[in-house]
Amino acid sequence: MKTTILAIGSRGDVQPAVALGKGLAARGHAVRVLAGKSFQRWIEAHGLTAIPASVDSVDIMESDLGKAWVSRGTNPLAQSRILQRLIDRFGEAMVADAVRACEGAELILSSFTSDTYAASIAEASGAVQVSMPLQPSIVATRHGPTALAAPVPRRDSLLNLLAGKLFVEPTVWRWYGGVTHRVRRQLGLPPQGRRAYMAALRRTLVVHGYSAHVVPHPPDWPPSFHTTGYWFLDEGEGYTPPEALDRFLAAGEPPIALGFGSMTSHDPGATTRLLVDAVVQSGRRAVLLSGWAGLGDVALPDTILRIDAAPHDWLYPRVAAAVIHGGAGTVAACLRAGKPAVVVPHLADQLFWGRRVEELGVGPRAIPRPRLTAASLAAAIQAATTDAGVQRRAEELGRKIRGEDGVVTAIGHIERRLARPA
Repeated sequence: MKTTILAIGSRGDVQPAVALGKGLAARGHAVRVLAGKSFQRWIEAHGLTAIPASVDSVDIMESDLGKAWVSRGTNPLAQSRILQRLIDRFGEAMVADAVRACEGAELILSSFTSDTYAASIAEASGAVQVSMPLQPSIVATRHGPTALAAPVPRRDSLLNLLAGKLFVEPTVWRWYGGVTHRVRRQLGLPPQGRRAYMAALRRTLVVHGYSAHVVPHPPDWPPSFHTTGYWFLDEGEGYTPPEALDRFLAAGEPPIALGFGSMTSHDPGATTRLLVDAVVQSGRRAVLLSGWAGLGDVALPDTILRIDAAPHDWLYPRVAAAVIHGGAGTVAACLRAGKPAVVVPHLADQLFWGRRVEELGVGPRAIPRPRLTAASLAAAIQAATTDAGVQRRAEELGRKIRGEDGVVTAIGHIERRLARPA
C-alpha cells in the first residue's frame, strides 16, 4: 500500500518514524517519509523514499524564534505565544509540503505536528489516516500519569480531565486550526471547528509510540487508541566509535553521557561552561555530545570528551547515567538501556517526560533549563549515579522495555485498520 509518513521535527521525532516505516516496508508497503532536507540521505540509507520538506527543523531551531522557544519554553504562556508565531511563519509551507507528499497515498501516518491537517488531507483523498504520536494524545483523560497537563499527576482525577479539556485541547487547536482551515479551503472541504475535529480524532486509530511501562494506558481513552511500545531504530550494531571514544571509555569508570540534542542556545559557550562546571563538581567523567546546540567549543578538562554524536543504542549501555533534554526519543533510549536519566527540559513535552522519570523513580527531579545551575546539575548527577534504588529501578524498567516490540504491535493495529471496510 502506498504510504506517506509525515515526520516533521527533530532527529528524535524522525527516527522512530523511520523505524516504523522500515517495519511497514518489510510488510510490503511502499513507504515515503516527509522530513527535513537534512535527514534525506539518512532516510534513504534505511531503504525508504525521502521527500525533503521545504522547511527544515534545523533552520527552525536555529532561527531567532527557535532559540527564543528553547530559552523560554518551560513557561507555558511564553511557549504558547512563541509556538504560535513559529506556526504562523512556517505553517503554510509545512502544509504545502504535506499535501504534496500525500499525493497518491492510500495510508497517511501523522503525528502531533501534522495530525490536524493530515486528517483533512485524508478526508479529501479517501486515504486512511493513522495518528502516531510519540507523546500522549491531546485527548483529555482523568488519568494523571498520562495527562499532559495534570493537576493531580499520580492518580485519576476529574481535575486532570478538566485541565485537558479547558487548556490542552483548545490550545492545540488554536495553534493548528488556522493552517487546517486553509488546507480545507484549498481541498474544497467544508469548515471544521475544534469540537468536530476532536470528535473525529476520537474515532481515529492512534498508535502511541512509547511503552505502557513508562506511560500507562488510560482506561477512559477511546478503544481506537493504543499504546504499542517504543519504535527503536537500532544503528549501534554497525557503528565504529572514534578511537578517542574507545580509549576514554576504557580509561576509567563509566562516564555520564551529556547532551541536549536539538536544543539550540543563544550562547552555546556559556551553556558548555555550566555543564563542565557541573561535571567537575560531581566528580564524574563525561562524554559531551555536541548536537545541534554546538556544545563543547571551549577548553575541556581531561575528564570530559567531546564528540559530535553517537548512536544512543551503542553509547547509553556503556555509561552510568545520561543528562538529557527530555525529548521523547532520547528518554526512550536512556530508559531502554536501563540507565538513570537526569532531565533538563527546555520546552514542549520534555516537561512531561521529566515528570515521568521522577514519578517512576528512575532519575531525580527534572531541572527546567531556566533554573539550571552547575550546583543543581552536579547534585542531580550524583543522585543518579549513587542512588542504588534509582539504579535498580532503571535496570528493571530497561528489561521491560527491551522485552517489547513496539513496531510489530503498531503495524498489527495499522493493518487491522486497513483490512476494515471504509
